[in-house]
Amino acid sequence: MANVFEPRWDGESDGLRRARVGEQLGTDHLGISVYELEPGQSMVFHYHLQNEELLIVLRGTVSLRTPEGWRDLREGDAVVFPRGERGAHGFENRTRDATRVLLLGELNGPNVSVYPDTNEIGIFDAPLRHERRFGARFRLDDAQSGYGGVEPTLPDYSSPR
Repeated sequence: MANVFEPRWDGESDGLRRARVGEQLGTDHLGISVYELEPGQSMVFHYHLQNEELLIVLRGTVSLRTPEGWRDLREGDAVVFPRGERGAHGFENRTRDATRVLLLGELNGPNVSVYPDTNEIGIFDAPLRHERRFGARFRLDDAQSGYGGVEPTLPDYSSPR
């Protein structure tokens, strides 16, 4: 059994305190994690090619960035991030208190994550950490030019804060 309001913290991800509730429950195809963000902490702007995600604010106010810009989410607000570019998202805590979010997502592999701000992609061969043989982030600037008939570039989502 797991509780999203009293999570069993199991580590950090991108510097954020995290409880992998799905793993604690034994899910195979659904990722469920609680993240706690201290003031000033954020989740990097990204999207997934094969995984849809859903974010629910459990505590506080979270500033959400999408391709449309920034907006604030408050407790209970839920937002879906579809697969692909239109699901690009990142979020941060711009308040003075810790905030918490629940993030649910498909666990499809291989997972390809795209990071438009840094012109990088991340590739993991399997969605579950204990099944992975490899995973890394790569800069598209280092890619072989024209491989597959396409130049390696990503859309520019830069927007003023």
